[in-house]
Amino acid sequence: MSMSWEEEFNQAMAAFGGAIVPDPIEYRIHYNDIGEITMCSQQNHPTNTQYLVIDKVVYEHYHQYQVNVQRKRMEKVALNLGISVKLKKSDHGYAVVKNHAGLLIEPDEQYKNIEYYDTID
Repeated sequence: MSMSWEEEFNQAMAAFGGAIVPDPIEYRIHYNDIGEITMCSQQNHPTNTQYLVIDKVVYEHYHQYQVNVQRKRMEKVALNLGISVKLKKSDHGYAVVKNHAGLLIEPDEQYKNIEYYDTID
């Protein structure tokens, strides 16, 4: 009688010494002496860098944080994105590629599908 795939799998695993368990993921933020984040890693970590072990949420949004070197912890940073202007669709104002308001068209450019946005007063 032939073995089922499960029996075959278990036999193969036993030949390797049991189940192969993947290494747990450890999320790290690496930083320099003044707290600037220099890199992130979750495997194959470099050995000679300063780092903090963090959770997955902070890892995915690390750009919103900085390292407090004295306290050895991450702190959320209030991002100052500069001046912001709210826009609305209009018949004049900023010429953009239709359905792509972030793609401004320069005055000397020619483009077929254009729409306009103007500032909200």
